[in-house]
Amino acid sequence: MGKSINVSGAPAAPGRPDNAIELARAIGDSAKLPSQQLTDTPALIAQEQDMLIKCESAIENLRFAFWAAGKALQVIRNARLYREQFETFDEYTQSKWDITPQYANKLIRTWRVAEALLQPRSGGVLETIVSTKLGYGHAWALVPLVEQHSVQAAVYLYMGIVKVKGAGVTAALVQGAVEALPAAAAGHKAKTEEAVLSYLASLESETRSIPTADPAKAVRALAKAAKAFDAGTVQAALEHDPKRAGTAVKSLIEALSLVSGVKVIFLEDEAEDANPEVKADASSKAVEGEAVAAPAA
Repeated sequence: MGKSINVSGAPAAPGRPDNAIELARAIGDSAKLPSQQLTDTPALIAQEQDMLIKCESAIENLRFAFWAAGKALQVIRNARLYREQFETFDEYTQSKWDITPQYANKLIRTWRVAEALLQPRSGGVLETIVSTKLGYGHAWALVPLVEQHSVQAAVYLYMGIVKVKGAGVTAALVQGAVEALPAAAAGHKAKTEEAVLSYLASLESETRSIPTADPAKAVRALAKAAKAFDAGTVQAALEHDPKRAGTAVKSLIEALSLVSGVKVIFLEDEAEDANPEVKADASSKAVEGEAVAAPAA
């Protein structure tokens, strides 16, 4: 499940502030971080390999923190472990951790399916893909299926998508598959896999039915769209039809990311479920929103 490091004897436990600080410090002196490729060789030298391990350990700590945090919050809430200092769980999450009760609830609702999908197995390609791709956005997209049917139903669906799409699985794809899954198939492995294949085939059919656009017209259309779809217009669409508009926004971002050299990871913020804004970090400048973008590998 990726690489991890043990800094100064501290366990690699997501959510430990001191561990997070040590992970960041292990990357190197802030004033001496590399600003460009260190060597001209295709293969990484030992110094670069060590640097990559430390950097990916810090990123992985963030990616899995939602799972540990959600599980911990549920225990604290159910056992009322906050009661010595706080009257309510909501007061505890807001005052102690500066997160809204709504977001704390999302984390609690999400952790079970993440834990089920990330349980140690016999290994293999599918398990490797799950361990590297599964994040909060994917797990949150599975929550409706978990709450309507079961954790196992969500596991069957996610593994069915990964079996076909591999590392190409996205949060928007998972959300669409959840919405398209017949109730009669939920919880049945073979039926779920058949439903997933049918859903993915319908997407491919829609793609093939779109005629090839004239390049010059495509440029003009993109320019017009850039002017038409400003923040106000997108917000109005989201308020009118949150679910449909939210899915469309995610699909558009993913399509643009494929041709722009920017890798996009969708994250749920603390706002309403279907109010996606964009947070792009491609140029190291954060813009408030729901998608985090980084240069594609």
